[in-house]
Amino acid sequence: MKKLLLLCIILLSGCASIQQSTGEPFCLTESDEEITERMFILNASLSIDVYDLEKSVQKAVEITENAKGYIERKSKNGEKKASLNLRVPSTALKPVVEKIAKIGDVTKKYVSSKDVTEQYIDTKARLKNKIILRDKLKKLLDKAKNVKDILAIEKELNRVQSDIDSMQGRIDSLKSKVEFAELDVYFHRKPILGPLGYVFKGVWWGIEKMFVIRK
Repeated sequence: MKKLLLLCIILLSGCASIQQSTGEPFCLTESDEEITERMFILNASLSIDVYDLEKSVQKAVEITENAKGYIERKSKNGEKKASLNLRVPSTALKPVVEKIAKIGDVTKKYVSSKDVTEQYIDTKARLKNKIILRDKLKKLLDKAKNVKDILAIEKELNRVQSDIDSMQGRIDSLKSKVEFAELDVYFHRKPILGPLGYVFKGVWWGIEKMFVIRK
């Protein structure tokens, strides 16, 4: 049993020095994952002034759904503001942004990208190492006879499995964010001027031009 525990300690202390029966290194590195293309997470946001909030929001939803995207969150603040948190296929982000921008007057526009290729490959490699370690711990558990040893191995096995679940979750999240870009759209309702409003607007425009012709 001492040999069993010693092997377990070696497994947990680091995989760099352990070799499989084939002679291949136990640890996997980033080079084990071949990069075929870079992975980018795309994000964009738009602030738009519109006259009709309801129609504008519905139009943005239709544009998104026609691009095979979906709504993640939708909110409305009184009668003056509304917002959408959208997910659209990354390849469709640019045309979707262009179409939604035509709904009203764009006051702000932001587009960003983040390269997560190395993060994805590193997490994938560490996940493979953890899976190999888990499988070896399971074999040790099958050979264990002493209750104390069984409990110790089971505890470590649970910890490793928790790491595996966490890493797999991060990988799935990265893949999802790469595949579907995030787009936030903020709608602000324009004020609708009455007859006197247009009169005062024209008067103010005339007064302004008396002082400033061009800014």
